[in-house]
Amino acid sequence: MNKLNDLQIVELDILKEFARVAKKEGLIWFSMFGTLLGAVRHKGFIPWDDDVDIALPRQEYDRLRLSKHWFDEPYFLQTPHNDPGAAPHFIRLRRSDTAVLANFPNGNTRGGHMGAYIDILPLDDMPDGETAKRMQDTVIKMQYQMYASAGLDECEGNEIPEEKEEFCFSHGGISRQYDVLAERYERFCSKFSNQLYYAMPVLRGEYGKRVYDKLWFSESIEMEFEGIKIPVPVGYKETLIASYPGGLYEPDQKNRISKLRKSSLIDMSRSYKDYVCRYTDMLHGIENKNVYIFGAGDSLRIWMERYSKGVNVVCAFDNRKDAWGSFAHGIPVRSPSELPALMEENSRLIIASIYHQEIAKQLEEMQVQEYYFFIDGLKYTRCLNDAE
Repeated sequence: MNKLNDLQIVELDILKEFARVAKKEGLIWFSMFGTLLGAVRHKGFIPWDDDVDIALPRQEYDRLRLSKHWFDEPYFLQTPHNDPGAAPHFIRLRRSDTAVLANFPNGNTRGGHMGAYIDILPLDDMPDGETAKRMQDTVIKMQYQMYASAGLDECEGNEIPEEKEEFCFSHGGISRQYDVLAERYERFCSKFSNQLYYAMPVLRGEYGKRVYDKLWFSESIEMEFEGIKIPVPVGYKETLIASYPGGLYEPDQKNRISKLRKSSLIDMSRSYKDYVCRYTDMLHGIENKNVYIFGAGDSLRIWMERYSKGVNVVCAFDNRKDAWGSFAHGIPVRSPSELPALMEENSRLIIASIYHQEIAKQLEEMQVQEYYFFIDGLKYTRCLNDAE
């Protein structure tokens, strides 16, 4: 077995849980892509890779998709239906006590479950490769429309930022129609039956255009993967050749880098909720708090207009020296150097600035670690007593 990193250890645990449930429920499934290649070449993870890909024929996939109750916490079966803002338009099995945050927050949706995961893909019947390419083109448009609709639903009742509004409407977003669009999406992806090939049009890029002879998946054989047995297609050699037509060569040493680790915040010791709550829970328990806002620009104006009623906003902080001692949108502006002495148990510090990431780093350097973000475009729930 390979010496596994922390993310691979968790993903292997998730894979074991999936395999346990699949055996109990009689699901037919196969390892795919890097997981299949890893089983064949390394008897486990490709050492520099850290994701898991499995696939199920559509009928099995739909049975799984409608059965999230098969999994108990900390495992969560994430589907396009039960987690619109975060699901990548196929299924992921995640673990709630971990964090893998990619492209968050992005201003279009607030996201949902962002624990470590394995990818679970549908094998859809397909007549030929040209049809698969056309299907993928349409499917991608449907995915964008679903994503845009989820973004609109998160802003319902609130003002929509201009950039988000443009994104949502340019991709055909429709308020309160997500469930209808999601069902239509699944029906379209599975429109063919009794064909000679499988394809995965739910995937973007080259993988979504490839077709696989169904005979390769007519049965499975078991291979070792990090000390457990996983099913691979009986035609695993042909499947790998079709998946990687450029060849199955190992990359140069310099290119043996995890793409996920390059683009994501990864923490296997804390729940994603510990990170996300800073972006989503700024109003939770804000009653009777002394509220401080970091940022004295237009984001402060928006925050004051939406949320200041019945809230004790003491002052704002700003890095612009010429703003110190002045008033912005009705509240005094002070130097950030004064902030640490003011922070106490009864304080609530909120960053309201487009430079929120830079300010967060500044606060950490000042040993201020209790803060929240206001991101224009995310929907925030008012405290009960503040909603009057």
